[in-house]
Amino acid sequence: MLALAAASGGRLRLTDIAEKLQLPKSTAHNLLASLTRTGWLERDPRTREFSLGVRAWEIGHAYLTLKPLTQRAQPVMDSLRDLLGETVRLSVLVDQDNLCVAKSPGPHPLIFDQPVGARLPAHATGLGKALLSGLSAAEIHALYAEDALDVFTTSTVSTVDELQQQLDRVRSQGWAEDHGEYVPGIRCVAVPIRDDEEAVVGAMSVSFPVDRFDAEAEQARSSLLQAAAEVSRRLGAGHAVIGRG
Repeated sequence: MLALAAASGGRLRLTDIAEKLQLPKSTAHNLLASLTRTGWLERDPRTREFSLGVRAWEIGHAYLTLKPLTQRAQPVMDSLRDLLGETVRLSVLVDQDNLCVAKSPGPHPLIFDQPVGARLPAHATGLGKALLSGLSAAEIHALYAEDALDVFTTSTVSTVDELQQQLDRVRSQGWAEDHGEYVPGIRCVAVPIRDDEEAVVGAMSVSFPVDRFDAEAEQARSSLLQAAAEVSRRLGAGHAVIGRG
């Protein structure tokens, strides 16, 4: 149905859809109602015709953004991994989660290893907080309609107000950290990546076991800021540096 709407140029009526898809009108009506309610389709109240909705645009835009992001980031991530000897990840924000889209595995095993394609709660991860830092306070409150957040460890932020305070610090200093907030024993530093409109379109992180964090965090933070700035530059961002080290 979405492919049909895309091919039609936005001039599809219920009868047309039912005929082209060989569906009973009642079935087509229910499907259209569901897709319209969830934003995949839009209905012109004057002509009663259907076209692709904002949700379809968001997914298409995300795909177009994601491909150049991973292509430009992977060589930089590999170099950063080789420099630090630690695992480097790249994530994007999907709803309330950070979605891992690329990884450069380090030589050291981790207690927990987020694989490519896995989603983790943004408020409880360094990558997620770096991604959330690109949203305004109003957008954060809209994203988290309920004030209480899921708590995974004793370090997990538990309210939206606490999260907002942490995000203010991320915006100010230019990086986010995860202090065992999703999995005890894992620490990470994460930095946002920006596109040619200076919007946060991804985040890159370096992960450590907690026993190596203090010794390696400063170098990792400095190197990660430079690496994220390089990926942002490759995406067209105008600033040479993302944040302050």
